[in-house]
Amino acid sequence: MKPATRRVLIAVATFAAAGYLAPVAYLWMNEQHLVYRPDLLGGRTIAPIPDSLHLVSNRVQLTSGDGARIAGLVIPVADTTAQWLLYLHGNAGNVTSSVLPRFYARAHALGLHVLAIDYRGYGESEQRLTTEAGTYADARAAYDWLRTVRHVPADRIILYGHSLGAGVAIELALRADAAGLIVEGAFTSIPDMGALAYPWLPVRWLVSQRFANIDKIGRVAMPKLLMHARDDRIVPYAQGQRLFAAARAPKEWVELQGGHLNAFLDDSAHFWGPVGAFVQRLHSDLPMAESPAPPAPPGR
Repeated sequence: MKPATRRVLIAVATFAAAGYLAPVAYLWMNEQHLVYRPDLLGGRTIAPIPDSLHLVSNRVQLTSGDGARIAGLVIPVADTTAQWLLYLHGNAGNVTSSVLPRFYARAHALGLHVLAIDYRGYGESEQRLTTEAGTYADARAAYDWLRTVRHVPADRIILYGHSLGAGVAIELALRADAAGLIVEGAFTSIPDMGALAYPWLPVRWLVSQRFANIDKIGRVAMPKLLMHARDDRIVPYAQGQRLFAAARAPKEWVELQGGHLNAFLDDSAHFWGPVGAFVQRLHSDLPMAESPAPPAPPGR
């Protein structure tokens, strides 16, 4: 091979390697900012609950196991013996972002007290670096607050996680007693999501934030309700199917219409009917019948 040709090939290989390594380095250095998005959907500013929803809300301050100060929002109902919904939101915004107040209003209409928290780095919680372990500790602090400060029996607590919050709720369900677990728009794991977004990069080797829901859901013994919108463009419907298949009984599946954030509005009847029935069964301690496996999406 001529020296000139060799130099050209070396230069091409060098540029190709640099072009590949640059996004690898970017992903490795910015993983936290890609997974956790507290500045989206209204950012860190806590907005008042709209008067039109006729909700009474109270701010609470909790302390996580490692000392992080965590802010929460309580929306009570008149019945002091009612069940509590411990709501764990997704990776963007805060406890009042987007359509969340409307979600709380519908949960309130079911007769549920609501406790929603912002993870560290979100909303008015302490501005520490958000991590997977930190979100788990923050959710545990909220659960412990219900148990020790409000003296709520474990069988009156329902864990609810949406999107990233589903991973937090599943982890909490492994560590704490509760009446049941509801997850909506849940993914199988962060590596699976990353591989979809960056199929040409070695995402599975790079990411430290795992949220390995697919490995955990089969060990959650409490009753479970899994819901997923068929048209979800953020977390594929197929990942919800895989989670349901991996979950142990008792479990139920609800297929929703609409998208990742608004299914409870876009498909209200199919959403709140099953949620209300699930809550009532937990309250009455009635047995659950296992749902059939969710159908595959068209074209898959």
